[in-house]
Amino acid sequence: MKRLIYIFVALLLVATSCKKDAPVAVNNAAKLIGEWHCTAEDITAEVDVYVEFTADGGFNLYQMVGEGRHRHYTGSWTMSGNILSGSYADGSEWGSSYAVEFSGDDAVKFIAQNGSDEVMFYIREAIPQNIKDGSVEVRSVVEQAVCPIF
Repeated sequence: MKRLIYIFVALLLVATSCKKDAPVAVNNAAKLIGEWHCTAEDITAEVDVYVEFTADGGFNLYQMVGEGRHRHYTGSWTMSGNILSGSYADGSEWGSSYAVEFSGDDAVKFIAQNGSDEVMFYIREAIPQNIKDGSVEVRSVVEQAVCPIF
């Protein structure tokens, strides 16, 4: 009887040690959905940037360089693994794709993949309504957005 208990315990240990936890897949695209505010401190020009990534693959970018009003750009985005890319509503491609690195749920780092090695940091923050309401709608991209997206 004692021997049967030892065999049972040994089999139980073998069975539980062979069972591996399935890796948890991280859905970077799902983590990116929401509103973000650029926290760059090392940009030479005064820049204020907010971006919203929507679940349907769209984005709203509000960017102000220097003084004046924010400019509102729209378009679409995709993510493959940790690489973010996209285009503006007029079909113009972003200036770069970006490697995306999350720090928890409320901070993200974008690393330009165009050889510039530009790195920008964003925190999850709602876009103020006065920026949405007071922005200038940009229908075609004459100048590229500055920070970092896009």
